[in-house]
Amino acid sequence: MNTPRIYLDHSATTPLHPQAAQAMADSLCNYGNPSSLHAEGRLARQAVESARHKVSQLLGASPADVFFTSGGTESNNTALLALAESAVRRGRPLHVVSTPLEHPSVQKPLARLRERGFRVTLLPVDAHGRLDPDSLRRLLDEDPVALVSLSLVNHELGNLYPVAELAQLSRQHGALVHCDAVQAAGKFPVDVRALGVDTLSISAHKLYGPKGIGALYVAGPAAGSCGLSLELSSFVVGGEQERGRRAGTENVLGIVGFGVAAELAGTELLPGAAELCARRDRLEAGLLALPDTEVNGDRNDRSPTVCNVRFAEVDGELLLASLDLDGIAVSTGAACSSGSSEASPVLRALGQSKTQAREAIRFSLGRTTSDADIDRTLACVAQSVARIRALGPGPKL
Repeated sequence: MNTPRIYLDHSATTPLHPQAAQAMADSLCNYGNPSSLHAEGRLARQAVESARHKVSQLLGASPADVFFTSGGTESNNTALLALAESAVRRGRPLHVVSTPLEHPSVQKPLARLRERGFRVTLLPVDAHGRLDPDSLRRLLDEDPVALVSLSLVNHELGNLYPVAELAQLSRQHGALVHCDAVQAAGKFPVDVRALGVDTLSISAHKLYGPKGIGALYVAGPAAGSCGLSLELSSFVVGGEQERGRRAGTENVLGIVGFGVAAELAGTELLPGAAELCARRDRLEAGLLALPDTEVNGDRNDRSPTVCNVRFAEVDGELLLASLDLDGIAVSTGAACSSGSSEASPVLRALGQSKTQAREAIRFSLGRTTSDADIDRTLACVAQSVARIRALGPGPKL
C-alpha cells in the first residue's frame, strides 16, 4: 500500500474544496451566457451574482465594488496600471511607493511604470522583512506620491503587514492605495473598509477554489474613496460585462466555485486558523531543533500557515527534491518563479547572500494537514538535511 503524499505547499495553490468542486459539477449544465436575456442567460447571471455576493461578504465589500478577473496576477496588473493612469489624469506626481518584497505580479507592473516615466521608491525592510511605518511617513512628508502598493501577507515569508495604518498615512497625503491580499484571504479576516484601500486583489485557488478566477475590489463612494478610484478605465475593452470594466463572457464555472470557496473560507478556514497556527508552530519547533537552522521572516506577525526556514549548508532545491521523493511537497519560494536560476529576491532584500537565500524552504500548511503529517515531515527533513550536509558544503557566492 502506497503511503499518502503530504502536501505542504498551500501558498502556491490549494486543493479544490469538495463542496466547490460539487457546485462546479452541478453548474456544468448551466450553459447560458450571463449577458443573454432568456431563461438560460438569467440562470447563469443569477449564479454569477450569487457568487459575487459571497466574495464581497468575505471582503466586507459591496457586491457592486467586486469585479471578477482571471486571478491575482491580472488583478494586481490591472489595479497598478489603472491607478497609475488615474494619477496621470489627476495631475499627481509620477511617483509610486512599494516594497522590495512584493510578488512578481506587482514587481513587473512597477517595472513597466518605470519605463513609462514613473519613479518607484521601495521602502526599506529589516532582516526579518518588517516594515517601519515611520519610513513611509517620512517619505510622504518629504516627497509627493501618487500610488502606494503593499501586500497584506508576504507570499514567501508569510509576514503580515500593517496595511490599515500605512493606507491611512498614504491617503492623508492624497495617494491611492493598492493591496495585494492574495495570500491573506481565508487566513485572516480581510475587511476592505477597515483597511482603507482603493483596490485589493484576491485569487480563488489560494483559498480552495478553482484556478483561473480571481477578483479585484475597486472602492466605490460608499467605501470613502472620494470617488477617486472610480476614474479607473476599463480593464479589458469590448462588451459590457462586469459593468463595462472587464469585457468578455464571464467564466461562470470558475465564478461558481470561487463563490462557494469564499463562503467556506468564512465558515471553515477562518475559525480553524488558531488550530492550524498551533500545528505550524509544532512543525517549526521541530525544525529549529535541527542544528544551524533559523526562521526567515517575522515570527510574531505572520500567516498561520507559513513557516519559511533556512537550513545552513543545505541547498533548498536539493532538499525539496529529496522530500519530494519521500512523498512530501514543499517549495523554495513563489511557484511562478520556479525554474529561475536567481536566488529569492525576497530573501535577498532581507540582506541574505545568494547562498543563504538558496538554503530556504517554505512549508505552508492547509486545512487537511494533520499531526501525523507533521511528525512524518519532521522525520524526513531531519534525515534529508543530515544526508545533504554529509555531502559537504557547496560553493559560496
